[in-house]
Amino acid sequence: MKNLNQYLVLILGLFLTIGILNSCVKEDEVSITEPSRYTQSDVKSYGDLFKVFWTVMDRNYNYFYEQKRQDGLDWNAVYKEYYPKFLALKTYNKDTQFNDQDIQEDRKKAIQYFTDIIDPIIDRHFTFSVFLPSSKGSANTQVSFNGGMKTKKNNIYDFYDKRVYMLDKLQNGYDTNTNVPGLGAFILMGGALKSNPDIHYISFNAFAVVASQINLQDKYAIPTPDDKSLLTIAEIDASKELNMIKDLSEREKGRAEVVGILKQYQASLISVAPEINNFNDQVSIFKTTEVVSDTFLNVTNKIYPNVEKLVDIDPASFLNVLKVALADPSRRPLLVWFFTRMNAGAYASMYKFRVDVEKILVNGPFYQKFLNPLHKGNIKKLIIDLRGNGGGAVIDFRFFVERFVTKNTVWGYQRTKQGNGRFNYTPWVPMQAKPHQFALPANIPIVILTDKGSVSMSEMSTMMLKSQGPQVISIGDFSYGGTAGLGNSDDFNSGSRDFIPDVMSFYMPLMATKDINGNVIEGIGVKPDIYVTPPTDAEVEALRSSPSTFTDRVMVEAVKYLSSK
Repeated sequence: MKNLNQYLVLILGLFLTIGILNSCVKEDEVSITEPSRYTQSDVKSYGDLFKVFWTVMDRNYNYFYEQKRQDGLDWNAVYKEYYPKFLALKTYNKDTQFNDQDIQEDRKKAIQYFTDIIDPIIDRHFTFSVFLPSSKGSANTQVSFNGGMKTKKNNIYDFYDKRVYMLDKLQNGYDTNTNVPGLGAFILMGGALKSNPDIHYISFNAFAVVASQINLQDKYAIPTPDDKSLLTIAEIDASKELNMIKDLSEREKGRAEVVGILKQYQASLISVAPEINNFNDQVSIFKTTEVVSDTFLNVTNKIYPNVEKLVDIDPASFLNVLKVALADPSRRPLLVWFFTRMNAGAYASMYKFRVDVEKILVNGPFYQKFLNPLHKGNIKKLIIDLRGNGGGAVIDFRFFVERFVTKNTVWGYQRTKQGNGRFNYTPWVPMQAKPHQFALPANIPIVILTDKGSVSMSEMSTMMLKSQGPQVISIGDFSYGGTAGLGNSDDFNSGSRDFIPDVMSFYMPLMATKDINGNVIEGIGVKPDIYVTPPTDAEVEALRSSPSTFTDRVMVEAVKYLSSK
């Protein structure tokens, strides 16, 4: 779960409440250089490798207090035990002095040492990667470690298999597939259960629901012919970029290409103009109600064929055209100038218009069949299936999760580090839920489905919604237990995204989290109200190979529970 600092920025400025570590490790044994300032040449041995790792953890890890209290983890004892062991490994980047067998034996020992050290770490977002030598003359290869890595994970259902299974069981449904930068395909699906139409089901593969948001301008305007920002054919003809093409035949080809794009774009604008006022009227209604009406969809569908023709005046399209032009470098300056010019004026705003129109058509069904009925009170019972959902963007709290919130509540606490000392923490700061502007009007029975694939935002959302009262319960397996807040360590004095190229890297959350009852559930997970044993190997295979005859035991329990409400 990325950028949680955006959600809890009030942590900044809070006072130190826990004492400074009185370390028994001598200061001259551990370098104070920050890892981001190291280079590959600074780490010359396995001993150096361990000291940098230990120091970064000592300064930035957020759960040492809990681990010492609950598990007896003594980080100083880790140093005293393992530094001599790493120091005894002699082959790090010294392949001219040792043979492959020696190098591989040291590598194997280093992997075992790091595994034994990191396996007890309860922070389930934490990952440490290190590049270790494997043979003479070869580049060091990466090995990654995380807490709980020795523990066998419970089975979970693959989201895509589950999607195939559930789509056949829904009516009046929606199923959207959106490409989200950094994530790839974001899939959101839902609808009323055919067997129990009073129960609505919704599921998605990651917390990127905000990608389904229809976010419109107040008004869209078609550029008029006297708009001085509009590119003209006369300006193209006078451009130095066109006239610098010496070959007249190539110059004419280049001119024809850009003039053709310009004329296509101008024709599209003219064809859109008659419907723009009707469209703006519907936009005005949507901005105050969030309702996607049939009239709004009809107007949008009517305007779309002409809007669709608007040229992609954006960086991606620009680069694609340049790739095509590589075969003819003489026209490249013209294309660069043309797309830069188009992207600077009124034409650029029309590209945004096309994107927004497409958003309405793609995500309109989600609004019509879920968000709007939810706000109107037409959805009476709800299953939110977060099984296999690995988390995502914290902004989904605001856009999506708080739609199910009916009252302001504290649902958990977070803290960060105050200084470099191991136990220099800020106070625990409450995290609060508040209703969305278009939230459901009154409480309804809600069942959240969880398993060991429910991570981060899935767990935080479950905690938030269960704070609303007994009408919200969770069913299934314990969640993963990865609730620590992610973000940029520059914003807080904890966490680490530091790396030494070709040596090591850290992925360490900057915040610690505990639930409303004061329990740290990192490495444990949110306890379900109704526990259902995880799927067996045979059930996982049956869902994949025979979805039409498969029975989902967790869904059976959820339907049974909601049918009694």
